[in-house]
Amino acid sequence: MKKIYWRPKTVSRTALMLIASVAVAGLAIVENVRVDRKTRYYEEKLIATEAASKGMETLYLARAELGYEVDPSLDPGRSGMIGLTNSPVTSMVGDLPSKLASANPNFAAIFVDMLKEVGVQEGDVVAVGISGSFPALNLCMLTALETVGAKPIVIASASSSQWGANIPELMWLDMERILNEEQILSTRSVAASMGGDNDRGLGLPENGIEIVRKAIERNKLPLIEARVKESTDQRMKLYRQYAGQKPIRAYINIGGGVVSTGRALGKQSFKTGVNLVPPPNIDQIDGVAPRFIQEGVPVIHIVNAALIAEENGLPVPPTSFPEVGVGPVFVVNDYNKALAAVLLVLIVGGLYGFIRSDIGFRLLRVASPKKTSGPPEPMV
Repeated sequence: MKKIYWRPKTVSRTALMLIASVAVAGLAIVENVRVDRKTRYYEEKLIATEAASKGMETLYLARAELGYEVDPSLDPGRSGMIGLTNSPVTSMVGDLPSKLASANPNFAAIFVDMLKEVGVQEGDVVAVGISGSFPALNLCMLTALETVGAKPIVIASASSSQWGANIPELMWLDMERILNEEQILSTRSVAASMGGDNDRGLGLPENGIEIVRKAIERNKLPLIEARVKESTDQRMKLYRQYAGQKPIRAYINIGGGVVSTGRALGKQSFKTGVNLVPPPNIDQIDGVAPRFIQEGVPVIHIVNAALIAEENGLPVPPTSFPEVGVGPVFVVNDYNKALAAVLLVLIVGGLYGFIRSDIGFRLLRVASPKKTSGPPEPMV
């Protein structure tokens, strides 16, 4: 059976102009009338960031009690998380822009996103390798892990590069203990190495090596002191020992620990952020991260804090202490989807009314009585 419908002989130019005008106006409205929308995991991000901010405030006070004032030329945000240019426990040169960018508690929100991306859930065991070079990032990652309910197993390298946790009386292991005592973090490292060249403190002055040893002792941690391969073996053994029967869901590296990533080649081979597959030259690298990723365990590689900050809309560097919960990692200015849907319906309705049916013709018949827009004709 054939179906008969009606349409005008020609489509009115007036109708086409009207539809086009509505479409252009609609585009302008949608582009300019936007709404603020909370990002995924907003509540968890806020909790993690608030804990990181509280931790930074606590460490600032601990630093002040030791008599180490904040230098505003090095730490314009006055976070207290930027260490000294040099000290006996400084293992290597550092990158000041990255250190400045890292002094932002909102990194905890970025890390929540990364943990969710690799599938970390409540109760999951996560292996973590950190150094003293980025104490602010260490703090942010641990608050993120605890907020999502993961169980971190942390092995630390005690010494630090420039502008990190290189105050002899307030190294990362001391910071970690203070944060635990103040109930900001429940996580403590299970072991520590000297850090620095070959992870054994090579290159530190004699008094620096002694200071690092005493820091490990006063924080009551076992010392890992071996060459790179043996140190890697020991770390893998410790991670599996503390994980028990549970699988390790992810490995996190923060900083440039030689054992963690596998010397300079490993640092360059893993991309900053989430790594789900091994880098192409994985057979040439040995270290904790290379071993885990070859077992199918995702690796989160945290270096180049300035790059991470720029990609997520954080200031580089912060010129004042960053406000918690502010920025595109928390709230994005997005299109108003309801408004866009209404305008789309209007445009589609106009097209149907003026082209497919005779509704538009009847509406415009009085205003446009030209014969070229003659009455509808039957179509089969």
